[in-house]
Amino acid sequence: MSLRRFLGLYYAYVFLFDFILAYAFYTALFELQGLSITEIGLLFALWSAAAIVLEMPSGALSDHFDRRWLLVAAPLFKCLTFLFWTVAAGNFWLYAAGFLFWSLAQALQSGSRESLLYERMAHEGRSEDFDKVLGRDNAAEELGIGCGTLLGGFVAWFSFDWGLWLSIPPLVLAALLALGLRDVRRIKAAEEPEETPSGYLSHFVDAANEFCHHADLRFVTTYIAVGLVVFELIEEFDQLYYLAVSLPVWAWGLTGAGVEFVFAVSSIFAHRLAGRPWLAWLLPLLGGALLVASSLGTTPWFVLLLCAAYVVMAPVSVLAEARFHRVMEGRSRATTTSALVMAENVSGILGTLAFGLLADRIGILPAYGWAGLVMLPMAIWVYRGQRRGLRAID
Repeated sequence: MSLRRFLGLYYAYVFLFDFILAYAFYTALFELQGLSITEIGLLFALWSAAAIVLEMPSGALSDHFDRRWLLVAAPLFKCLTFLFWTVAAGNFWLYAAGFLFWSLAQALQSGSRESLLYERMAHEGRSEDFDKVLGRDNAAEELGIGCGTLLGGFVAWFSFDWGLWLSIPPLVLAALLALGLRDVRRIKAAEEPEETPSGYLSHFVDAANEFCHHADLRFVTTYIAVGLVVFELIEEFDQLYYLAVSLPVWAWGLTGAGVEFVFAVSSIFAHRLAGRPWLAWLLPLLGGALLVASSLGTTPWFVLLLCAAYVVMAPVSVLAEARFHRVMEGRSRATTTSALVMAENVSGILGTLAFGLLADRIGILPAYGWAGLVMLPMAIWVYRGQRRGLRAID
């Protein structure tokens, strides 16, 4: 299969994996079914906890076996999430079970997906274009989320149950498409058998050695998992923000889709900002200021400031992920990538619990402001790291 055809199939898979109508309303669904903000935060924390347990074992599976089969299984497990939620009817533990399958699905495809893409680019002698291709990967994901959210907002206006059921067919199609995503390591293994076969557990040792021996890898991992993850974890509470500023339900999908579409365009052109390491601290600082500003109002117009905060983070997200893969040198690429995702989930547990408790105490809007203020010490840390020769982005 040509690289162009492979990339087309790959982008379609990424799009469908996140073309989920339920993204438009599931947090609000939990609240409307009787869960408190603290319980919702606990659900997100359990979601992250499950991912911590599952991430590295699944990454090692991906390094040890054919990555393609993990990419086939991932969307099928994600289907179970929405099946559980359709029958939950306010039951906390059924919602938690749905998140467990979502975590499993995410773990199976997270390290496998980017590793499969990087290895195919390297196999074609195009690794220098990885940030450009990764930007399109992120764009395909954001477009999937955006289209699903846009459609989901209108469907939820009529029925939340229909939004859950219609989230399943795209995942089944994604599983079928994954059958065509060949793992280039299997081609190499057939042509040049490994001289020193290794066991499953050796991938964990390889990943640990990567982090022990590469300060740059530790720096960019901390940047993504502790700094940039703040914007990801508060995004889960956005529907509560919409309720607080009286944004109509029919507009939730339009708002979410608008952010995702602009985020996708920013991701596509992110590679053009390479070579400007100062953006690694400036853009998070700007995003934090926008979060603070969005927390000051109680009308729907302040949603635009919240949307802008997410959009300005797109370039550094792409460039930081690309740097992570370039700094990595070992053969256990999926396991090492899963370690990054696991670190993000550890931060996610602490962050979602803290944010949920804070929002319960002082209100959802002020909590967004405090999240924005976190970007100030993070920006100072990045600036000081750059002075020591470390870089979060290329």
